[in-house]
Amino acid sequence: MSDEPTQREGSSPFDLVSGDRTLRERLFLFWDLGIIALVSLNLALIIFDTLFAIGPLANVFESVWSSGHGWYESNVHENFVAIDLVFVAIFITDVLAGWALAIAHKRYYRWYFYPFVRWYDVLGCIPVAGFRFLRVLRVITITMRLQRLGVIDIRNWAVYKTAMVYYDIVVEEISDRVVIKVLSGAQEEMQSGGQELSHRVVREVIQPRQQRLVQAASTHIENAITSAYQANREELQAYIANVVNRGVDNNAALKNLERVPMLGSFVSRALDEAITDTVNNVLDEAVNGLSSEDFDALVQNITDSVVSRLLADDIGQTSEVRDAVVEILDLVKEQVAVQRWREHFE
Repeated sequence: MSDEPTQREGSSPFDLVSGDRTLRERLFLFWDLGIIALVSLNLALIIFDTLFAIGPLANVFESVWSSGHGWYESNVHENFVAIDLVFVAIFITDVLAGWALAIAHKRYYRWYFYPFVRWYDVLGCIPVAGFRFLRVLRVITITMRLQRLGVIDIRNWAVYKTAMVYYDIVVEEISDRVVIKVLSGAQEEMQSGGQELSHRVVREVIQPRQQRLVQAASTHIENAITSAYQANREELQAYIANVVNRGVDNNAALKNLERVPMLGSFVSRALDEAITDTVNNVLDEAVNGLSSEDFDALVQNITDSVVSRLLADDIGQTSEVRDAVVEILDLVKEQVAVQRWREHFE
C-alpha cells in the first residue's frame, strides 16, 4: 500500500511493529513473522527427519544421545506425517486467508488468479517430499514483503550480499551468452548474403544523421589540417622554396635567360621568388578556405554520393557497410565477453 510507513533511520523493526502502525497492520506483520517462524521450523524438522532416516547418521545420533534418539524416534519420527499435517493445516489456512484478502481488495483481474500467482504456496501445502521444500519460497516472499514495508533491511545482511554477488555472476554469464549468440546470428546472416541489416544501418542510422555527419567531418578535417599546417608552416615553405629552386636550376630556358647581360640573373631570381610566394599563398588560401561554405558543399556532395552508393541495390557481396558492421559486432562481442564480476574478487 502506498501509505505504508517505512523504517526510520536509527529505529528498530520492533519500533515500527509496535508504535508506528495500526492494529490491523501490526496483526498482519505478526502473522507474517509467525509464518516465517513456522515454515523455518517445519523445514528444519523435515531436514532433520530426512537425515534421521539415514541409518549411519541415526546410529551416530543414538551413540551421542541415546535418550534423545529414543524420544525423537517414538514421538516425532513415527508421527512425522501427522505433525507435518498440522503445519500443512496452518499453511492452508494462510493461503485461504490470503486468497480471501486478495478477493476483498481486488488485487488481481480475476478472483481465481491468486492460486496461480502464488503457486508455490499452494504446491508447498501438499504433504509430499517433492513439494515440501517449496515452502522455503514462502519465507522468501514474506521476507521481501517485510523488506518493502521497511520492517527489515536485508541489504545489510551478509547472506544477502554474498547471494547477490553470485546472483550477479549467474545473470551476467547467462546474459553475455545470450547477447553473444544473438550477435553471432546477425553476423552469420550478413556474411551469408543478407543485406537487410547493412541497408538498415545506412537508411536508418547514417542517412538521418547525414547533415550532422557532414558538419562533423568538415569540422574535424578543417581542425586537423589547420593545426598541422600551422605547426609545420615554416618547414613546408622551406621545402617549397627548395623544390622551386631546383626546378628553376634545372629549367633550360631560365638558364639561357641568365646569360642575358645585366638583367638575366635578376629576372631569374624574381621568377624564383614569385613562384615560391605564389605556391605559399595558394596553400594559405587553401587552408583558410576549409572553413568556407564551398568546402562544406564539397564534403556534402561527396557524402551524398557515398550514401547514395551505399543505398543502391547492387552493392552486392562486397558491401563495405556489411563488413564494417560485422567487425563492429566482433568488437561488441569481445566487450560483452569481459567478465566484470571478476573485479569483485580481484
